[in-house]
Amino acid sequence: MSLKNLVYGSMLACMLFLSSTMGTIVMVTPTLPVIFLSPTLSRRMMDFLIKLWFLLAVAMYELLIGVKIKVFGEPALRGTSSLILSNHRTRLDWLFLMSYLCRYSAINEYRISLKASLKKFPGAGWAMQCAGFLFLNRKWEEDKDHISRGLHYFSQVKSKPQFLLFPEGTDMCPNAIKRSNMYAEKEQLVKYEYVLHPRTTGFIHFVKEMKKGHIIDSILDVTVAYPKKIVQSELQTLKGEFPEEIHFFVKNYPIDTLPETDQELAEWLTKLWSEKEARLKKFYEEKTFSCDGSGQAGDFLQSGDWELKKLLYSVVVFWVVFLLVVFTGLLISPAFRVFCLISSATYVIIGIRHGGVDNVIYTAVNNLKN
Repeated sequence: MSLKNLVYGSMLACMLFLSSTMGTIVMVTPTLPVIFLSPTLSRRMMDFLIKLWFLLAVAMYELLIGVKIKVFGEPALRGTSSLILSNHRTRLDWLFLMSYLCRYSAINEYRISLKASLKKFPGAGWAMQCAGFLFLNRKWEEDKDHISRGLHYFSQVKSKPQFLLFPEGTDMCPNAIKRSNMYAEKEQLVKYEYVLHPRTTGFIHFVKEMKKGHIIDSILDVTVAYPKKIVQSELQTLKGEFPEEIHFFVKNYPIDTLPETDQELAEWLTKLWSEKEARLKKFYEEKTFSCDGSGQAGDFLQSGDWELKKLLYSVVVFWVVFLLVVFTGLLISPAFRVFCLISSATYVIIGIRHGGVDNVIYTAVNNLKN
């Protein structure tokens, strides 16, 4: 581990933490009252601000660290809503997927389902609540209703979400691999080497609820692979460890091509994961994805990527200036310090009384409708 990598890793972690915390406290908090006046306008305002953080994250690991991105296959059409199904190789897959979204989709519509405990994290957790991320307790009867409420909200505010779902449920850590193999033995299935056996219940519920709300145009199958170095967790990035390259193979399935019944949908997902296992096996033999006749969808910062590169640099400049202004304000202005304190307390109180801003926005849209 070189000193340079350690410094870069620390810079990335500090920048992302400070920007998410202060960005939420200073910029997002003033938009909270709009939730009750116009949920749709509130959603657009929050999405724009959160998009700035997503782009900063991409800028930090692509421009500062030098992570290279390659995308193969068939992206979804711009302006459409998708349920994104991805294998969960590492705990950082959700972060790196932003590179695909800012090139071929709408990164401001990026939504994630994740563990409920993460919403309590100061700063970043508050930002994720405002983004409308779905926090799950891993108790299906509770999660089922929460997912339905969240998807209904996005339908009511005329959103076109790009919802990321990991059907495997967790990343490929040793315990997860062991559980997947035990399940395969019990059900007399093939043991996978590159993916975990998918869970079909959540997938089926997402598809049915998104179809009910008319917020799904396609299923985007994403296969993520790391040809050189696999970085499994966030702790490794703090030490300056990052993958040199990340490859994505994407394939778009229009929603009207999917089967209708629960059993058929479960079989469809199971077959998809079997194909993903075969694709990854071939990838790690050849260190690249075969195009399967669909061609390559894009390369890292090739001729068509310069506009994105300029945008990423602009976002970095914005956040550096923003943080300088914020910390200057904290030093010289007692009123600004009070505002930041009240803003922080607001999220703590909302968390205690309502379980988070996400629950408030889901409820507000129903109350306004009624």
